[in-house]
Amino acid sequence: MKYFFTILLTTSLISTKVLSQTGLEGIVVEKYYISDSADSLNASDQGSTSPLFIGSTTYRVYANLFPGYRIGSIWGNASHTLNFSTTTSFYNDPNYGGSIYSGTSVNNTKKNTTLIDSYITIGAVAAGKIGVLKTEDTDGTIGNIQGILANNTIEMGLPIMGTSGMDGLMPGTPQTPNVLGLTTELDIFDQTPGNDFTCNDCAIASLAGVSGVTLSNHVLLGQFTTDGIFSFKLNLQVLDTIPGNATNYVSDSVIAGEFPFLTIFEPTLIYSSEQSNIGISESKELKVTIAPNPNDGLFVLNNPASFPLPFSIFDITGKLIYTSKIESSEMSIDIQNLDSGLYTILVAFEDRFQALRFIKN
Repeated sequence: MKYFFTILLTTSLISTKVLSQTGLEGIVVEKYYISDSADSLNASDQGSTSPLFIGSTTYRVYANLFPGYRIGSIWGNASHTLNFSTTTSFYNDPNYGGSIYSGTSVNNTKKNTTLIDSYITIGAVAAGKIGVLKTEDTDGTIGNIQGILANNTIEMGLPIMGTSGMDGLMPGTPQTPNVLGLTTELDIFDQTPGNDFTCNDCAIASLAGVSGVTLSNHVLLGQFTTDGIFSFKLNLQVLDTIPGNATNYVSDSVIAGEFPFLTIFEPTLIYSSEQSNIGISESKELKVTIAPNPNDGLFVLNNPASFPLPFSIFDITGKLIYTSKIESSEMSIDIQNLDSGLYTILVAFEDRFQALRFIKN
């Protein structure tokens, strides 16, 4: 039996939940850190074979969940590839880095460049520490033994070191993910030449599921440091607040009957830093709203911006069914002719996107 089916079917039964209970709000990409000359020199001194170039960006990728929901797995199959890539290479600390979270101590995380490693995780960063958005970090920073990672350029937002540093680590109970269907594919995150991680039959999973440790319920999925263009395509399984229920979110068109539970196309699961010059953060998200929701195909989009916003509407399979612009503070939409079901609206805002869902009765 395929690896991803093994992990998905052991963590969820056939889903009978109503569409309004889907748990993923979208993906958030945070620009966590930008390396400077002191960081680059330290990496070289520690014997890094994949250099840490000055100006390398550390990206953090989060799933933004509704309260009570949990990430069950990050997965890929032949129809829905899992991919993380860069146009150059990924950086990882040569002494304490790892390609997937495996329980690094806080003391080792404080050494050299370990805090900006490239790795996949489900929530965890270090022993006893969970990843959170820097803007939600309330306990400062663990510091750095070598006194590096001290860049404070405005481009990356809050610094991660110093008296005002917020390192995006909060107390929690980390879970070491189960890795299925992978052998050497993860090596490119750990001082091995290569720039593309792709899997078509794998899962990085937590059987119990992982939720965030702040009220916003953001779960860290990975951290990636590179001086190139960073991109990804994700597929997620989100565990429901109802035991035994789960939803798959995919970055490609949904295939009818592929899974015995709800599967939803989610446009924010595809990302490229080439189209996004700054990291998405909660403080910079635009909040377009829809009312009423659910509706009968007649609804209003409310635009908080003072300029037009392009948007597209997709059905649950990922088929594009409508595209236009919100030209004013309110725009009435009429799609009464469409079938009942769950739909996604993707709103473009400068170099960011907002995805919101509605149910047509």
